[in-house]
Amino acid sequence: MTGDNIYQILWENDENQFSVSPRNQNGEWENPNADILLDEQVKANGSREIDLATNSLFYRVNEEKLFDENRTYVSFISLLDNYAIRSVDPEFTDEQEEAEQQQFISLILKTKPIQLALRYINQEFGENLSEQQFASKLSRIWFELYTNYFRGRTTEFASGFEHVFVGEGKYDIDAGNKKESLGKISGYHSWVKFYLDEQNQRVNYLGYKYDLQGQEGPQNPNVVTLQQLQTVTDMRGNVVAKLFKKKGGFFVGPSPECEIAIATVVYYESVYGRVRRDKRRVNINGANYDLVLYRNINPNGSRGEMIRSFFPIFLSLEDQGGGQNQESEMDPPRIVPIDEILTNDTSVRIVRALPNPAGKDKGKEWVELQNTGDEAINLTGWQMEDRIGRPQALSGTLQPNEVKRFTVSRSTPDSMQMSNKSGLITVRDPNSKEITTVRYSRASSGTIIEFA
Repeated sequence: MTGDNIYQILWENDENQFSVSPRNQNGEWENPNADILLDEQVKANGSREIDLATNSLFYRVNEEKLFDENRTYVSFISLLDNYAIRSVDPEFTDEQEEAEQQQFISLILKTKPIQLALRYINQEFGENLSEQQFASKLSRIWFELYTNYFRGRTTEFASGFEHVFVGEGKYDIDAGNKKESLGKISGYHSWVKFYLDEQNQRVNYLGYKYDLQGQEGPQNPNVVTLQQLQTVTDMRGNVVAKLFKKKGGFFVGPSPECEIAIATVVYYESVYGRVRRDKRRVNINGANYDLVLYRNINPNGSRGEMIRSFFPIFLSLEDQGGGQNQESEMDPPRIVPIDEILTNDTSVRIVRALPNPAGKDKGKEWVELQNTGDEAINLTGWQMEDRIGRPQALSGTLQPNEVKRFTVSRSTPDSMQMSNKSGLITVRDPNSKEITTVRYSRASSGTIIEFA
C-alpha cells in the first residue's frame, strides 16, 4: 500500500459505514433510503443565544443498523458515558470501564479499516507490530489517562478518546447559584454522539459554520462544520451549564473503527515527522480535507505520544480547487515565499503579510495570524512589532485554526511600520515574550508575502 492514498483505502473498506443523504436545492432528499438523512438547513448566526436551525441536524438515522449487536457501534456507545463532562473533574477507570475499552479494541481489531491501518503502519514505517502489540498501542494512545501541559495550564485526567469522541466541558460550578453556568466545550467530534445527544435533548444544533470561498452552504454530506450548544444537567434533571462551541465538526457516516484507523495513521505520520503543523492534507471521495491531529504536550513543551485531538476540516470539493482562507478578489494576485523564518512554529503563527500595498501605505498594510492550537487565544495585551520595536496592539480572540487579518494602523510615528525594503515582524504575548518572528526582503508594490 506504500504510495497509495491510504485514507481513501480505509474509507472504501469501511464495511460498517452509514450512507448519508443531504437535501437537494428543492428541499427534497437526494436519497430518501440512505441510512442518515442530514439536514444542515441554515448558516449559524454566531451567537449562543440565537438558534436559526429549526430542526435537528439528524433528520433520521437507521437505528436498526446503529444498535445491531453484530457491529461495533453498540460497544462504542457503551464507552461514551465513562467520562466526566467537566474537564477539571477527576477521572478514574474502574474494572467495568476497562473491560468495555478492551472489548471495543478487540472488536475493531478484526475489522478491515484497522487491519489495513496496521498493515500500512508496518510497511510504511517499519514498525513490525503484531495484532496484540497494535491493540496495546491503540489502548495506550486512545484510552490511557495523561496530563496535558499547554501555555502554563495543565489538564489532568485527559484521554484521546474522551476529547475526540465525547468532549471536555469548561464551566464553573456555584452551589449557591441557581442560574446555569455559560461555558464552552472542546473536542466532541463524533457524529454518533451528536445524534444520540440530539435524541436525548442534550445538544442543540445552531446551524452550519463553513469557511469556504464562494458558496457557503453544505457541499459534502460526509462532513459537518457547525455551531452547537450542549446542555449539562444534574441528577435531578436541572440544567447546570450550557456549553457553546463556536465552531466544531466531524465526519458523518464512517464507523468508529474507520475513524480510529484514519486518526491512528495520521498519528504515526505525525510521530515520523510527515505531518506539517499538525495537519495532513488528504483527498477522500473527491473532497479535500485537512486532517488535524494534535498530540499531547509535555512539561517541556515537546509533543508527547498520546492523542490529544483529531478532527477533519473540509476545504473543498475536488473540482472546485482551493480551500479555506483563499485569496479574495481584492487581494493582489502575486504571492512570494519568505526569505527566512526565524521562529514561526508556535501556537500563533504569522501566515502572510502585505508590507507594500499599491498606493498609499497607511491603513492598508496588514499581517495575518493563525492559531494552530486547539484552544482559543485571547489577544488582549498581545502586540506586533516591526524591526526597531515599534508596536501595534492586538485585540480580539483567535479561535483554533482561525486565520485573522490585522491592519497596521500607523496611528502615530512611534507605531509599527512595515518597511518596503526589508523587515522583521514579531509577535509578543502580554508578558512581552517573543512568540514568533519572521524576516522578509524587499517587498514589491502589491505583493503578498507568504510565510510557509
